[in-house]
Amino acid sequence: MSVLEEMTKLMLDMPGPKAGTQEVADWYARKARLLEHIAAEGGPDAEQVRELALLAYRRSQSLHGRAA
Repeated sequence: MSVLEEMTKLMLDMPGPKAGTQEVADWYARKARLLEHIAAEGGPDAEQVRELALLAYRRSQSLHGRAA
């Protein structure tokens, strides 16, 4: 799957306001993995994208902690 396809799928799968904590946490984890993949390809924005991946990962972990 191409990065563009992954981005599209991620956006289409974005949890709605009534989604459970686990579903939202899993979505943020997917977002973090996608951003890590994009950052690994390099480019002038790679560091900023890495930081966004870290924020998404932390949000996922925070939500997973609440779901437990």
